[in-house]
Amino acid sequence: MREQLPALRAQTLPGLRGAGRTRAWAWTELLDAVHADVLAGASAGLCAFQPEKDELLASLEKTIRPDVDQLLRQQARVAGRLRTDIRGPLESCLRREVDPQLPRVVQTLLRTVEASLEAVRTLLAQGMDRLSHRLRQSPSGTRLRREVYSFGEMPWDLALMQTCYREAERSRGRLGQLAAPFGFLGMQSLVFGAQDLAQQLMADAVATFLQLADQCLTTALNCDQAAQRLERVRGRVLKKFESDSGLAQRRFIRGWGLCIFLPFVLSQLEPSCKKELPEFEGDVLAMGSQALTTEGIYEDVIRGCLLQRIDQELKKTLGANDVSCTLDGCLEVPWEQEGAAPNLNLVLSFLAGRQAFTDFLCLPAKSSANWILAASPLSCSCFRSEFHRDSPVFLVQLAEGLSHSMETISSHSVWSFQPTPR
Repeated sequence: MREQLPALRAQTLPGLRGAGRTRAWAWTELLDAVHADVLAGASAGLCAFQPEKDELLASLEKTIRPDVDQLLRQQARVAGRLRTDIRGPLESCLRREVDPQLPRVVQTLLRTVEASLEAVRTLLAQGMDRLSHRLRQSPSGTRLRREVYSFGEMPWDLALMQTCYREAERSRGRLGQLAAPFGFLGMQSLVFGAQDLAQQLMADAVATFLQLADQCLTTALNCDQAAQRLERVRGRVLKKFESDSGLAQRRFIRGWGLCIFLPFVLSQLEPSCKKELPEFEGDVLAMGSQALTTEGIYEDVIRGCLLQRIDQELKKTLGANDVSCTLDGCLEVPWEQEGAAPNLNLVLSFLAGRQAFTDFLCLPAKSSANWILAASPLSCSCFRSEFHRDSPVFLVQLAEGLSHSMETISSHSVWSFQPTPR
Protein backbone atom coordinates (compact mmCIF):
# COMPACT_ATOMS: atom_id res chain seq x y z
CA MET A 1 0.00 0.00 0.00
CA ARG A 2 2.84 2.41 0.83
CA GLU A 3 4.51 1.60 -2.48
CA GLN A 4 1.35 2.30 -4.45
CA LEU A 5 0.30 5.46 -2.62
CA PRO A 6 2.59 8.04 -4.37
CA ALA A 7 1.64 6.86 -7.87
CA LEU A 8 -2.02 6.62 -6.89
CA ARG A 9 -1.98 10.16 -5.55
CA ALA A 10 -0.26 11.54 -8.66
CA GLN A 11 -2.62 9.79 -11.09
CA THR A 12 -5.91 10.19 -9.27
CA LEU A 13 -6.01 13.42 -7.25
CA PRO A 14 -6.02 15.78 -10.26
CA GLY A 15 -9.07 14.01 -11.68
CA LEU A 16 -11.22 14.16 -8.53
CA ARG A 17 -14.14 16.56 -8.78
CA GLY A 18 -15.35 18.91 -6.12
CA ALA A 19 -13.51 20.85 -3.49
CA GLY A 20 -12.85 20.74 0.21
CA ARG A 21 -14.67 18.00 2.08
CA THR A 22 -16.25 16.47 -1.03
CA ARG A 23 -12.86 15.96 -2.60
CA ALA A 24 -11.43 14.60 0.66
CA TRP A 25 -14.28 12.10 1.00
CA ALA A 26 -13.79 10.89 -2.57
CA TRP A 27 -10.07 10.39 -1.94
CA THR A 28 -10.74 8.53 1.31
CA GLU A 29 -13.21 6.19 -0.36
CA LEU A 30 -10.75 5.46 -3.14
CA LEU A 31 -8.03 4.66 -0.62
CA ASP A 32 -10.38 2.29 1.18
CA ALA A 33 -11.19 0.46 -2.04
CA VAL A 34 -7.51 0.13 -2.97
CA HIS A 35 -6.67 -0.94 0.56
CA ALA A 36 -9.32 -3.66 0.42
CA ASP A 37 -7.84 -4.96 -2.84
CA VAL A 38 -4.34 -5.05 -1.36
CA LEU A 39 -5.62 -6.90 1.71
CA ALA A 40 -7.54 -9.35 -0.45
CA GLY A 41 -4.36 -10.18 -2.34
CA ALA A 42 -2.40 -10.67 0.87
CA SER A 43 -5.20 -12.80 2.30
CA ALA A 44 -5.30 -14.98 -0.81
CA GLY A 45 -1.58 -15.62 -0.47
CA LEU A 46 -1.88 -16.58 3.18
CA CYS A 47 -4.85 -18.85 2.49
CA ALA A 48 -2.95 -20.56 -0.33
CA PHE A 49 -0.17 -21.36 2.14
CA GLN A 50 -2.62 -22.84 4.67
CA PRO A 51 -2.71 -26.44 3.33
CA GLU A 52 1.08 -26.60 3.23
CA LYS A 53 1.29 -25.23 6.76
CA ASP A 54 -1.23 -27.79 8.05
CA GLU A 55 0.76 -30.60 6.47
CA LEU A 56 4.03 -29.35 7.97
CA LEU A 57 2.48 -28.98 11.43
CA ALA A 58 1.00 -32.48 11.31
CA SER A 59 4.37 -33.92 10.33
CA LEU A 60 6.14 -31.96 13.06
CA GLU A 61 3.64 -33.09 15.69
CA LYS A 62 4.17 -36.75 14.80
CA THR A 63 7.90 -36.22 15.19
CA ILE A 64 7.93 -34.48 18.56
CA ARG A 65 4.80 -35.85 20.25
CA PRO A 66 6.45 -38.87 21.95
CA ASP A 67 9.27 -36.72 23.35
CA VAL A 68 6.91 -33.98 24.51
CA ASP A 69 4.62 -36.40 26.35
CA GLN A 70 7.55 -37.91 28.21
CA LEU A 71 8.95 -34.46 28.95
CA LEU A 72 5.65 -33.27 30.43
CA ARG A 73 5.37 -36.35 32.65
CA GLN A 74 8.88 -35.81 34.00
CA GLN A 75 8.16 -32.11 34.45
CA ALA A 76 5.01 -32.90 36.44
CA ARG A 77 6.96 -35.24 38.73
CA VAL A 78 9.59 -32.59 39.46
CA ALA A 79 6.88 -29.97 40.02
CA GLY A 80 5.04 -32.25 42.45
CA ARG A 81 8.16 -32.84 44.53
CA LEU A 82 9.03 -29.16 44.45
CA ARG A 83 5.52 -28.17 45.48
CA THR A 84 5.71 -30.50 48.47
CA ASP A 85 9.03 -29.03 49.58
CA ILE A 86 8.00 -25.37 49.39
CA ARG A 87 4.34 -25.71 50.44
CA GLY A 88 4.96 -24.63 54.04
CA PRO A 89 6.89 -21.40 53.37
CA LEU A 90 4.67 -20.56 50.39
CA GLU A 91 1.39 -20.95 52.29
CA SER A 92 2.79 -18.97 55.20
CA CYS A 93 3.83 -16.13 52.89
CA LEU A 94 0.48 -16.06 51.09
CA ARG A 95 -1.53 -16.04 54.32
CA ARG A 96 0.65 -13.41 55.95
CA GLU A 97 1.35 -11.02 53.07
CA VAL A 98 -1.09 -11.60 50.21
CA ASP A 99 -4.43 -12.71 51.68
CA PRO A 100 -5.04 -9.52 53.76
CA GLN A 101 -4.65 -7.26 50.70
CA LEU A 102 -5.96 -9.50 47.93
CA PRO A 103 -9.71 -8.70 48.34
CA ARG A 104 -9.14 -4.95 48.15
CA VAL A 105 -6.77 -5.25 45.19
CA VAL A 106 -9.22 -7.46 43.27
CA GLN A 107 -12.17 -5.16 44.00
CA THR A 108 -10.23 -2.06 42.95
CA LEU A 109 -9.04 -3.72 39.74
CA LEU A 110 -12.63 -4.76 39.04
CA ARG A 111 -13.94 -1.23 39.58
CA THR A 112 -11.23 0.14 37.30
CA VAL A 113 -12.07 -2.05 34.34
CA GLU A 114 -15.83 -2.21 35.02
CA ALA A 115 -16.33 1.54 34.85
CA SER A 116 -14.32 1.81 31.65
CA LEU A 117 -16.23 -0.98 29.91
CA GLU A 118 -19.59 0.42 31.01
CA ALA A 119 -18.64 3.68 29.29
CA VAL A 120 -17.76 1.67 26.17
CA ARG A 121 -21.17 -0.02 26.23
CA THR A 122 -22.93 3.33 26.48
CA LEU A 123 -21.02 4.78 23.51
CA LEU A 124 -21.60 1.63 21.48
CA ALA A 125 -25.36 1.63 22.11
CA GLN A 126 -25.59 5.32 21.23
CA GLY A 127 -23.69 4.76 17.98
CA MET A 128 -25.95 1.89 16.90
CA ASP A 129 -29.04 3.90 17.82
CA ARG A 130 -27.83 6.81 15.68
CA LEU A 131 -27.46 4.53 12.66
CA SER A 132 -30.97 3.09 13.04
CA HIS A 133 -32.44 6.54 13.61
CA ARG A 134 -30.67 7.93 10.54
CA LEU A 135 -31.97 5.08 8.42
CA ARG A 136 -35.56 5.65 9.56
CA GLN A 137 -35.31 9.39 8.95
CA SER A 138 -34.75 8.91 5.20
CA PRO A 139 -31.65 11.10 5.22
CA SER A 140 -29.54 12.26 2.35
CA GLY A 141 -27.08 9.72 1.05
CA THR A 142 -24.10 11.81 2.17
CA ARG A 143 -25.25 12.06 5.78
CA LEU A 144 -25.98 8.36 6.08
CA ARG A 145 -22.65 7.51 4.51
CA ARG A 146 -20.82 9.73 6.99
CA GLU A 147 -22.78 8.25 9.89
CA VAL A 148 -21.63 4.75 8.97
CA TYR A 149 -18.09 6.01 8.48
CA SER A 150 -18.11 7.72 11.89
CA PHE A 151 -19.47 4.60 13.54
CA GLY A 152 -16.63 2.54 12.09
CA GLU A 153 -14.13 5.11 13.38
CA MET A 154 -15.44 5.15 16.97
CA PRO A 155 -12.69 2.99 18.52
CA TRP A 156 -10.03 5.36 17.16
CA ASP A 157 -11.83 8.62 17.90
CA LEU A 158 -9.72 10.00 20.74
CA ALA A 159 -12.22 12.65 21.79
CA LEU A 160 -15.07 10.14 21.88
CA MET A 161 -13.08 7.49 23.77
CA GLN A 162 -11.82 9.97 26.37
CA THR A 163 -14.82 9.14 28.55
CA CYS A 164 -13.71 5.51 28.73
CA TYR A 165 -10.07 6.43 29.24
CA ARG A 166 -10.88 8.78 32.12
CA GLU A 167 -12.82 6.04 33.88
CA ALA A 168 -9.71 3.85 33.77
CA GLU A 169 -7.71 6.67 35.39
CA ARG A 170 -10.00 7.21 38.36
CA SER A 171 -8.76 4.31 40.49
CA ARG A 172 -5.06 4.96 39.87
CA GLY A 173 -4.41 6.60 43.25
CA ARG A 174 -6.27 4.02 45.32
CA LEU A 175 -4.75 1.10 43.45
CA GLY A 176 -1.29 2.63 43.72
CA GLN A 177 -1.63 2.78 47.50
CA LEU A 178 -2.71 -0.87 47.69
CA ALA A 179 0.07 -2.10 45.38
CA ALA A 180 2.88 0.03 46.84
CA PRO A 181 3.74 -2.38 49.72
CA PHE A 182 4.45 -5.06 47.12
CA GLY A 183 6.91 -2.90 45.21
CA PHE A 184 4.69 -2.69 42.15
CA LEU A 185 5.84 0.13 39.85
CA GLY A 186 3.73 -0.59 36.79
CA MET A 187 0.70 1.57 37.58
CA GLN A 188 0.92 3.54 34.34
CA SER A 189 1.10 0.30 32.36
CA LEU A 190 -1.91 -1.02 34.26
CA VAL A 191 -3.97 2.06 33.38
CA PHE A 192 -2.84 1.83 29.76
CA GLY A 193 -3.86 -1.84 29.82
CA ALA A 194 -7.38 -0.96 30.96
CA GLN A 195 -7.64 1.76 28.31
CA ASP A 196 -6.36 -0.56 25.60
CA LEU A 197 -8.89 -3.19 26.67
CA ALA A 198 -11.70 -0.65 26.35
CA GLN A 199 -10.57 0.30 22.86
CA GLN A 200 -10.18 -3.33 21.82
CA LEU A 201 -13.65 -4.33 22.99
CA MET A 202 -15.12 -1.30 21.24
CA ALA A 203 -13.33 -2.30 18.02
CA ASP A 204 -14.56 -5.88 18.37
CA ALA A 205 -18.15 -4.77 18.91
CA VAL A 206 -18.08 -2.30 16.00
CA ALA A 207 -16.66 -4.97 13.68
CA THR A 208 -19.30 -7.44 14.89
CA PHE A 209 -22.13 -5.00 14.25
CA LEU A 210 -20.93 -4.14 10.75
CA GLN A 211 -20.37 -7.78 9.86
CA LEU A 212 -23.78 -8.92 11.14
CA ALA A 213 -25.49 -5.99 9.44
CA ASP A 214 -23.71 -6.85 6.22
CA GLN A 215 -25.01 -10.42 6.46
CA CYS A 216 -28.65 -9.65 7.22
CA LEU A 217 -29.35 -6.66 4.94
CA THR A 218 -30.40 -7.50 1.39
CA THR A 219 -31.43 -5.62 -1.73
CA ALA A 220 -35.08 -6.55 -1.21
CA LEU A 221 -35.46 -4.51 2.00
CA ASN A 222 -36.88 -1.03 2.30
CA CYS A 223 -35.57 1.43 4.87
CA ASP A 224 -38.03 0.53 7.65
CA GLN A 225 -37.33 -3.18 7.26
CA ALA A 226 -33.59 -2.52 7.26
CA ALA A 227 -33.90 -0.46 10.45
CA GLN A 228 -35.84 -3.27 12.15
CA ARG A 229 -33.12 -5.75 11.27
CA LEU A 230 -30.48 -3.39 12.61
CA GLU A 231 -32.40 -3.31 15.90
CA ARG A 232 -32.11 -7.10 16.15
CA VAL A 233 -28.42 -6.90 15.30
CA ARG A 234 -28.04 -4.28 18.04
CA GLY A 235 -29.42 -6.70 20.62
CA ARG A 236 -27.09 -9.49 19.54
CA VAL A 237 -24.06 -7.20 19.60
CA LEU A 238 -24.82 -5.91 23.10
CA LYS A 239 -25.37 -9.45 24.37
CA LYS A 240 -22.05 -10.54 22.90
CA PHE A 241 -20.38 -7.45 24.35
CA GLU A 242 -21.59 -8.39 27.83
CA SER A 243 -20.12 -11.87 27.44
CA ASP A 244 -16.82 -10.60 26.11
CA SER A 245 -16.63 -7.93 28.81
CA GLY A 246 -17.06 -10.48 31.59
CA LEU A 247 -14.32 -12.67 30.20
CA ALA A 248 -12.03 -9.69 29.62
CA GLN A 249 -12.54 -8.41 33.16
CA ARG A 250 -11.53 -11.73 34.69
CA ARG A 251 -8.48 -12.03 32.48
CA PHE A 252 -7.49 -8.44 33.29
CA ILE A 253 -7.79 -8.99 37.04
CA ARG A 254 -5.91 -12.29 36.97
CA GLY A 255 -3.15 -10.91 34.79
CA TRP A 256 -2.53 -7.74 36.77
CA GLY A 257 -3.03 -9.54 40.07
CA LEU A 258 -0.12 -11.77 39.10
CA CYS A 259 1.94 -8.75 38.05
CA ILE A 260 1.41 -7.15 41.45
CA PHE A 261 1.91 -10.17 43.71
CA LEU A 262 4.17 -12.67 41.92
CA PRO A 263 7.48 -10.72 42.01
CA PHE A 264 6.89 -9.91 45.67
CA VAL A 265 6.16 -13.53 46.63
CA LEU A 266 9.23 -14.75 44.73
CA SER A 267 11.43 -12.25 46.55
CA GLN A 268 9.97 -13.24 49.93
CA LEU A 269 10.59 -16.95 49.31
CA GLU A 270 14.06 -16.56 47.84
CA PRO A 271 16.03 -16.87 51.11
CA SER A 272 14.26 -20.03 52.28
CA CYS A 273 13.23 -21.86 49.10
CA LYS A 274 15.75 -21.12 46.38
CA LYS A 275 18.53 -22.84 48.24
CA GLU A 276 16.62 -26.12 47.77
CA LEU A 277 16.55 -25.84 43.96
CA PRO A 278 19.98 -27.41 43.32
CA GLU A 279 18.58 -30.70 44.66
CA PHE A 280 16.37 -30.88 41.57
CA GLU A 281 19.00 -29.92 38.99
CA GLY A 282 19.88 -33.55 38.30
CA ASP A 283 16.28 -34.49 37.53
CA VAL A 284 15.84 -31.50 35.22
CA LEU A 285 19.12 -32.13 33.39
CA ALA A 286 18.08 -35.77 32.92
CA MET A 287 15.12 -34.59 30.87
CA GLY A 288 17.58 -33.53 28.17
CA SER A 289 15.72 -30.35 27.22
CA GLN A 290 17.13 -26.84 27.36
CA ALA A 291 13.57 -25.48 27.41
CA LEU A 292 13.10 -26.60 31.03
CA THR A 293 14.94 -25.18 34.01
CA THR A 294 14.58 -25.79 37.72
CA GLU A 295 13.92 -22.12 38.34
CA GLY A 296 11.25 -22.03 35.63
CA ILE A 297 9.37 -24.97 37.16
CA TYR A 298 9.74 -23.36 40.59
CA GLU A 299 8.16 -20.12 39.35
CA ASP A 300 5.37 -22.05 37.61
CA VAL A 301 4.48 -23.79 40.87
CA ILE A 302 4.30 -20.48 42.74
CA ARG A 303 2.33 -18.89 39.91
CA GLY A 304 -0.19 -21.73 39.99
CA CYS A 305 -0.74 -21.37 43.75
CA LEU A 306 -1.11 -17.61 43.45
CA LEU A 307 -3.61 -17.96 40.61
CA GLN A 308 -5.70 -20.29 42.77
CA ARG A 309 -5.84 -17.57 45.43
CA ILE A 310 -6.84 -14.93 42.88
CA ASP A 311 -9.51 -17.20 41.38
CA GLN A 312 -10.99 -17.89 44.81
CA GLU A 313 -11.25 -14.17 45.47
CA LEU A 314 -12.78 -13.60 42.04
CA LYS A 315 -15.46 -16.19 42.80
CA LYS A 316 -16.30 -14.38 46.02
CA THR A 317 -16.41 -11.02 44.27
CA LEU A 318 -18.21 -12.01 41.07
CA GLY A 319 -20.36 -14.82 42.44
CA ALA A 320 -20.52 -18.35 41.10
CA ASN A 321 -19.62 -17.38 37.52
CA ASP A 322 -16.93 -19.39 35.79
CA VAL A 323 -13.54 -17.79 36.38
CA SER A 324 -11.47 -20.50 34.77
CA CYS A 325 -10.38 -18.28 31.88
CA THR A 326 -6.73 -18.38 30.99
CA LEU A 327 -4.33 -15.54 30.40
CA ASP A 328 -2.41 -14.81 27.24
CA GLY A 329 1.17 -15.79 27.95
CA CYS A 330 0.32 -16.72 31.53
CA LEU A 331 -1.46 -20.06 31.51
CA GLU A 332 -1.85 -22.30 34.47
CA VAL A 333 0.90 -24.88 34.61
CA PRO A 334 0.02 -27.86 32.37
CA TRP A 335 0.17 -30.49 35.09
CA GLU A 336 -2.72 -28.75 36.88
CA GLN A 337 -4.97 -28.78 33.82
CA GLU A 338 -5.19 -32.47 33.05
CA GLY A 339 -8.76 -33.39 32.30
CA ALA A 340 -9.88 -29.77 32.24
CA ALA A 341 -12.62 -28.95 29.77
CA PRO A 342 -11.56 -26.70 26.90
CA ASN A 343 -12.59 -23.08 27.23
CA LEU A 344 -14.70 -22.56 24.12
CA ASN A 345 -15.14 -18.86 24.86
CA LEU A 346 -11.60 -18.33 23.67
CA VAL A 347 -12.32 -19.64 20.16
CA LEU A 348 -14.91 -17.18 18.95
CA SER A 349 -12.90 -14.90 16.74
CA PHE A 350 -10.97 -16.14 13.73
CA LEU A 351 -10.97 -19.31 11.76
CA ALA A 352 -8.60 -21.56 13.64
CA GLY A 353 -6.11 -21.91 10.84
CA ARG A 354 -5.96 -18.23 10.13
CA GLN A 355 -5.46 -17.27 13.75
CA ALA A 356 -2.93 -20.04 14.21
CA PHE A 357 -0.93 -18.65 11.32
CA THR A 358 -0.71 -15.18 12.83
CA ASP A 359 0.18 -16.74 16.19
CA PHE A 360 2.78 -18.89 14.46
CA LEU A 361 4.40 -15.73 13.08
CA CYS A 362 4.40 -14.24 16.62
CA LEU A 363 2.83 -11.05 15.29
CA PRO A 364 1.95 -8.28 17.75
CA ALA A 365 -1.72 -7.83 18.51
CA LYS A 366 -2.00 -4.76 16.29
CA SER A 367 0.00 -6.17 13.40
CA SER A 368 -1.35 -5.36 9.98
CA ALA A 369 -1.45 -9.09 9.25
CA ASN A 370 -4.57 -9.25 11.40
CA TRP A 371 -6.22 -7.16 8.68
CA ILE A 372 -6.62 -10.23 6.48
CA LEU A 373 -10.12 -10.78 7.84
CA ALA A 374 -11.34 -7.44 6.61
CA ALA A 375 -10.64 -8.28 2.98
CA SER A 376 -10.82 -12.04 3.04
CA PRO A 377 -13.14 -13.66 0.52
CA LEU A 378 -13.72 -16.56 2.92
CA SER A 379 -16.62 -16.74 5.31
CA CYS A 380 -15.65 -16.33 8.94
CA SER A 381 -17.06 -15.71 12.38
CA CYS A 382 -18.28 -12.19 12.88
CA PHE A 383 -17.32 -12.22 16.53
CA ARG A 384 -13.76 -11.06 16.18
CA SER A 385 -11.45 -10.66 19.14
CA GLU A 386 -8.40 -9.60 17.18
CA PHE A 387 -9.88 -7.14 14.70
CA HIS A 388 -7.74 -4.03 14.37
CA ARG A 389 -7.77 -1.30 11.81
CA ASP A 390 -6.31 2.14 11.18
CA SER A 391 -8.64 3.25 8.40
CA PRO A 392 -12.29 2.51 7.56
CA VAL A 393 -13.10 -1.00 6.40
CA PHE A 394 -16.82 -0.60 6.09
CA LEU A 395 -18.10 2.38 4.07
CA VAL A 396 -21.42 3.14 2.47
CA GLN A 397 -21.58 4.87 -0.90
CA LEU A 398 -24.98 6.04 -2.02
CA ALA A 399 -25.99 6.28 -5.64
CA GLU A 400 -26.69 9.77 -6.90
CA GLY A 401 -30.33 10.72 -6.74
CA LEU A 402 -31.54 7.78 -4.62
CA SER A 403 -31.22 8.55 -0.95
CA HIS A 404 -31.46 4.95 0.23
CA SER A 405 -29.57 2.99 -2.40
CA MET A 406 -26.36 1.98 -0.70
CA GLU A 407 -23.39 0.03 -1.93
CA THR A 408 -20.85 -1.28 0.53
CA ILE A 409 -17.20 -0.99 -0.36
CA SER A 410 -16.50 -4.43 0.98
CA SER A 411 -14.95 -7.64 -0.21
CA HIS A 412 -17.94 -9.83 0.40
CA SER A 413 -21.31 -8.21 -0.16
CA VAL A 414 -23.43 -5.21 -1.06
CA TRP A 415 -25.95 -3.22 0.94
CA SER A 416 -28.73 -1.79 -1.17
CA PHE A 417 -32.12 -0.62 0.08
CA GLN A 418 -35.16 0.64 -1.73
CA PRO A 419 -37.00 3.74 -0.52
CA THR A 420 -39.91 3.00 1.78
CA PRO A 421 -43.21 3.10 -0.16
CA ARG A 422 -45.32 6.10 0.70
